[in-house]
Amino acid sequence: MKKLIALLLTLTLVLSFAACGGKTNVSDNATGTDAQNGDTSGDANPNTTAPTAQGAALGLDLGTGMREKLDQMEYAAYVDIFYNKNGAQYENQKYTKEGVFATLVDAFSGVTRYYVWGYADKTKCCDYQWEFVMPEGTEIPESGSWVTMTGTLTASKDALDGYWFTDAELKVEEPFAHAGYDFDMTTISPTLTRVQVINMTQFKDQFDGKTVRIYGRALTLNSIQHPYYDGAWSLDFNYDGDPGFAIGDDILLEGAFTVIDNGCFIEGNKITKLA
Repeated sequence: MKKLIALLLTLTLVLSFAACGGKTNVSDNATGTDAQNGDTSGDANPNTTAPTAQGAALGLDLGTGMREKLDQMEYAAYVDIFYNKNGAQYENQKYTKEGVFATLVDAFSGVTRYYVWGYADKTKCCDYQWEFVMPEGTEIPESGSWVTMTGTLTASKDALDGYWFTDAELKVEEPFAHAGYDFDMTTISPTLTRVQVINMTQFKDQFDGKTVRIYGRALTLNSIQHPYYDGAWSLDFNYDGDPGFAIGDDILLEGAFTVIDNGCFIEGNKITKLA
């Protein structure tokens, strides 16, 4: 977990000097998956302020048809391991995790990471994500697929949060239809989206031209922010048509991640106002 905090605090520091020419903002408290949606407890920077909760986005239905996992018990276990630092009590034990499959491109470490994730409850304000080592030779499913993963919880410096599942077995129960996006962030947790956005804005040239689908709240008429927490992340976008939304509305944005003159933003081709 300390590795992740150091990683994302480093990214945030670099961002303050060289991020996207002012076209993208990620707040100084973006400390990663162990700091759940802006929680600054534990090893997170004590001088930062947690983003402010905003309730309009509670329980959003994105209309993608993706099956969602709601599990208070799994969230409680996640909190106990990563917040309460009781991972040693779970370590080297075998578990089965069922939920939504997600892929995270970790440009900082130069690896792709794999997760099974879900929400705590139907409010969708809190999520959890279990990283696992992809079994060798396994065909990687599309993000958003419903999977069952069985593996052994193992401490590792290579895991983004300090623990991941090894000797994993992965079974795809319900494949998710490929929507055609390079990065469909409607299929990964809000916390993983936060980490992915930081990677994209810090290593923007690696993501230039990649197609994106992402949801959140309209911060302005040309910027989108975290769907639930103020100040967690924001991205600028360009859209030539009638926006059809107001500031503060929940929106689904589709387009291409674009880098021009060291600035980065999403060149939008479709915006949907979410009910």
